Amino acid sequence: MESIKYQVLALALIFVASAFTGCLGDEEDDKTSVKIGFMNPITGPLEPDAPGFTWGANEAISDLNKAYPDYNFELVEVDSGCDGTPAAAGAQTLVDSGVVAVAGAACSGASMGANAVLSAAGIPMISYASTNPGLSDADAYPLFYRVVPSDAIQGPAGADMMADAGVTNGTLAILHMTNDYGSGLADSIKSAWENDTAGNTLCGAGMQGYEDTTTDFSALAESISGDETCTAVYLSSYIQDAAGIIEALKDDDWDGKIFAGDGPAGVGLYEKMGDNAEATGVTVSAPRAGSTYGDFEARYDANAEEVGSIKTYVLTTYDAVMMIGEAATMSGAINDNIKSVGTGFEGASGKLTFLDNGDVGGAGYDICTYSGDDTDANGGYSCTKYWTATGGVQSA
Repeated sequence: MESIKYQVLALALIFVASAFTGCLGDEEDDKTSVKIGFMNPITGPLEPDAPGFTWGANEAISDLNKAYPDYNFELVEVDSGCDGTPAAAGAQTLVDSGVVAVAGAACSGASMGANAVLSAAGIPMISYASTNPGLSDADAYPLFYRVVPSDAIQGPAGADMMADAGVTNGTLAILHMTNDYGSGLADSIKSAWENDTAGNTLCGAGMQGYEDTTTDFSALAESISGDETCTAVYLSSYIQDAAGIIEALKDDDWDGKIFAGDGPAGVGLYEKMGDNAEATGVTVSAPRAGSTYGDFEARYDANAEEVGSIKTYVLTTYDAVMMIGEAATMSGAINDNIKSVGTGFEGASGKLTFLDNGDVGGAGYDICTYSGDDTDANGGYSCTKYWTATGGVQSA
């Protein structure tokens, strides 16, 4: 009799446990699943920044799951390769995975390649770092948004940055990658420099392009150091090639001024330099974050040494994922919801409002200089000035 009682009790306990487990399962099943695509340059010239972008995206997913307990947000990450061909393949993977929208890509060429695939499937994308001016064409790149300003704006910022540093007419050379980012920014810089009210021209070496896979920059450096008219150079580059060009110029004992755009901006440049001192005096422009909202910037600052990457683009990565997540909780078409969310969105990178073509106006550009010593108080990278379209170069 006792054994029968124990058997009945055991069966009852099993039933209760099963019912409890079922309740938990039902609770998860009751949540609305939302997959958000994420295109990251895990390979290619921006590979050093990829881990930081992943960190920012995952922080956003965590915050979304906390803010919306009835939803289960999931990040589906693919490698963009920083190039249109692998990005298109990655975009197809995201389409097949059932994502609602995509955060990315970082590189402009990757965004261009991915957009053809995603837009054909009716899936919007919000880039956190692509700046090529051509992406402003909404007819050519439908369902494309970005939370960083176009390089059409960075051109005037770069020209003013160099003029403020004492670069004069006929002394500037421009070296650029021949990919979409490098060529687009270089054209914008050249146009702004030559259209200056002073009627500036380039030095004898002019504007020269190179493949983004180039590793030997000695010939480019010799073209600059061998031209006495060239006392300043602007690099429309990513981080790896910028470091290589700087080193090649120093090897030629060239002592002119070196400038660059946002591609190599940030303390990560030191990781690619053989001698940090060779970066001394290099000055770059990078999109300036507006007044930050929420606590994500503080969380990044607390983990900056471990996270790395360009701070601005970690903040914009976070914002792109958050915007998609919030849009996914609204009723109606996801593209319409993104437009709605992107009207006065209070993000970590500032207040964001999409224009009709998916662009944002931005908050200007920080102007930052390397000290050559990554152990100093600012990590060897100090942003003491900034530029806005209305105010020009100003002290920070």
